[in-house]
Amino acid sequence: MWLSEPRARHVHAACGSTGRVFAVASVVLATAIVLLGLRLPTAYHPVNTMAWIIGGASVLTVLYAALGLMGVRSYLRDGYLDAAGARRTTRLLAAMWATAVVFSSLACFLFFGTVVSQVGDPLHPEVRFTVAVWAQLCLLAAPPVLTGVLFFVGRRLLDPVPPAVRQDAAVSPAAGGPGFATYPLPPPPQRHVWMPAARAHEVRRACGRLGTALLIAGVLLAPMVVLLGDLLPPLYPALGFLSWTFTATGMVQVFIAATVLRGARRHVTGEYLDLPGALTTRRSLGVIWGLGLLFAVFSGVGLVVGLSSATGGPAGEAVRYPAVAWVVLSLMAMPGVLTGVAFFAARRLFAPLPLARS
Repeated sequence: MWLSEPRARHVHAACGSTGRVFAVASVVLATAIVLLGLRLPTAYHPVNTMAWIIGGASVLTVLYAALGLMGVRSYLRDGYLDAAGARRTTRLLAAMWATAVVFSSLACFLFFGTVVSQVGDPLHPEVRFTVAVWAQLCLLAAPPVLTGVLFFVGRRLLDPVPPAVRQDAAVSPAAGGPGFATYPLPPPPQRHVWMPAARAHEVRRACGRLGTALLIAGVLLAPMVVLLGDLLPPLYPALGFLSWTFTATGMVQVFIAATVLRGARRHVTGEYLDLPGALTTRRSLGVIWGLGLLFAVFSGVGLVVGLSSATGGPAGEAVRYPAVAWVVLSLMAMPGVLTGVAFFAARRLFAPLPLARS
C-alpha cells in the first residue's frame, strides 16, 4: 500500500516514539507493582505474591504491544506500507489488549480477595484498606488502559490511505472519469539492498559468534539450574513440576534463538542483504523473545509461590528466602534475557539501510 511521503514520515516517527514511551512505561509499572507488593501488609500471604506476579506478567502485554507498534517501521519501505504486516500488527495490539484485561482482572480479584479475607483477623491487625492497597489496585488495573491506548493509536496510524486524490478542477481520462487526478507511484521496494563489504562481513561474523555464544550459554545454564535446584527447600509437587517445566521450555527458546541467529547469515550474499528474509528473522526472534519472557515469568511464579508456602510461618512471619533461591530465580530469568539479546542484536544487524542499488 502506497503512502504519501509526509504520511510515511509521520507513521514512522509516531510508531517509534509511542512505542519507546510505552515500553519504558511498562518497565516502570512492573517495577512499581513488585516493589509495592513486597511492602504491603499482606506481603506474607502466598496469594498476594501470586497476585502481584500475575500483575507483573500482565505488564508484559504492554511491552509486547509497544514492541509491535515499533515494528511497524520495518513495514515501511520507499513510500510503501506492507498492508498484510499492518493488519498483523493491529491484530497483535487487539490480542494484547484482551490478554491484559484477563490477566489484570485475575490479579485484581486475587489481591482484593486476599485483603478482604484478612481484614479483621486478630493474627494480622495491620491488614486494612490503606492508601498503598488502593494504589496497588490501580497499578494492577493499569495494563488494560495502556494496551487499549496503544490499540487505538495503532489502528489510527495504520488506516489505509487512498492512492488517488479528488480534485474538483482537474480532469484526467486515465483516472476513469472527471474530477479525479492520479499521481505516478514510486517504484516497488527492492528485495535485495546493497551494503558495504565490511558491513556484510560484520553481519555474518556477528550472527555466527553470537549464535554460538547463545548455544554455549544454554548448554551451561541447564546443569547449573538442576544442581542449584537440588539445594532448594522442598516444594509442593504441583508447583515444582510447573516451575521446572516452564524453565526447561524457556531454555529450549534459547537454543531456537541461537539456531535462527546462526542461520540468518544466509541472508547476506556478497554485498547484498535479502531484506524480506532479514525482516522475517527479526520478527521470528521477537516472537521467541516473547515466549522466553513468558516462560521465565511463569517459572518464577511457580518457584516464588512454592517458596512462600514453604517458608511462611503460620503466624504471618516475614517470608525469608535462602540465598540459593535468589540465584535460581536469576537463572530462571536468563531465557528471557538471552532471547532478548538475540532479538536486539538482530534489530541492529539487519536494520534497513537507506542506500540501495539495483
